Amino acid sequence: MLARLFFIIVGSGFGYLIAEDDLIEVNRIVARINDRVITWGEIELAMEKLNFSEKEKLQRAREFVDGKIDRLLSQIAFKEKGMELPETYVEQEYSNKLMSDFNGDRRLFREVLQSNGQSSLEYKEQLKEDIIHMHMLAQRKRSGNEISPQSVEDYYQQNKSDFRVGKRVKLSEIVFSGDKNESGALNSAAQKVYALIQGGSDFEELASKNGQSPFIKNSGSWGFFVSQDEIRNDQIRDIAFKLNEGVSSKPFAVNLLERKPDGSVASSGNIAWYILKADKIEPAKNLPINEVRSEIEGILARKSELNDQRRWLSRQKRDAYVEVNLPD
Repeated sequence: MLARLFFIIVGSGFGYLIAEDDLIEVNRIVARINDRVITWGEIELAMEKLNFSEKEKLQRAREFVDGKIDRLLSQIAFKEKGMELPETYVEQEYSNKLMSDFNGDRRLFREVLQSNGQSSLEYKEQLKEDIIHMHMLAQRKRSGNEISPQSVEDYYQQNKSDFRVGKRVKLSEIVFSGDKNESGALNSAAQKVYALIQGGSDFEELASKNGQSPFIKNSGSWGFFVSQDEIRNDQIRDIAFKLNEGVSSKPFAVNLLERKPDGSVASSGNIAWYILKADKIEPAKNLPINEVRSEIEGILARKSELNDQRRWLSRQKRDAYVEVNLPD
């Protein structure tokens, strides 16, 4: 049984905490679990980091308080099981965070902590809480092996639309590209090649000898199937998905774009004349259950895991006795 928890939430000013028949006046008390006191300032600081307005703070306060309670209950359960977290592990995670989030820049790291009103020691304590909380929740992980075949079948039947893939096309291209001032000559070259295609010449052979396609060494073939979402250019996408299998498009012009040094995308001043061929077409279809079984098992395992975590936290709260009185 966990130690009993008593606390009262206050919006500002002073609060009163009743524990063991004593009335204790504590400045801006939010909660107390055993010897751990939580202030409203801690909750408010967490919300300020997300730039919440005062209205949003009131609306989301309960969510943040519940989250803090869950984390602290995890700390209690961790200790009651006689487990310890080596300082070397915390230091390693601290170093990992420094590298992954700040590229090893300790000065930048300190500046960010200062802007958050947090010391490196406080950050490490928060990191330690995070590690323990995630460890305790991870004890309730489920594997796909624990998911029954029938539950997978039921989920698949109820969510078939989630496992539907749209039409996909495998394309080849012949591209003549250059400055916009050369558009006439580029169009003329494309029209000549298109006439050869219409006369029965082999597309792949022509694609390997003509134009400036990046796939020219592969006889113009993109080499993979694409969906509509994977083709960014509207003209190429629209024409590609209107072609019948084995049919080539008429030459069409595309204004080429480029990414500028400031990150924006604008016209490059170049143009390209395309001839596309739909080598193969895969119609839209529902993926069979055998192709998505492992994915569904993962989904169901995560749902089961989340439910187990919620039940475990609910038991911890029940045993600890939690009372929340948030201001209106």
